[in-house]
Amino acid sequence: METKKVHISTIRPGDVVLCSNNRERTVGEEDIKRDNFMGITLFGDCYRLGRIPVTQVLYTRALPNFPVA
Repeated sequence: METKKVHISTIRPGDVVLCSNNRERTVGEEDIKRDNFMGITLFGDCYRLGRIPVTQVLYTRALPNFPVA
């Protein structure tokens, strides 16, 4: 598991993010809202209008070593 700080506008449905209480949550289409006043919100939080980065969780999977022919 690896984490990366990204801007809120780069988060897409299916991504996994760390919330404010350090819980991992998978983002769905209904969790991302666009508002004229607050901008983009994720789970109802605007991350201070995009000034605070969102912590995205990246899962890396080890692939088995298959011999190359």
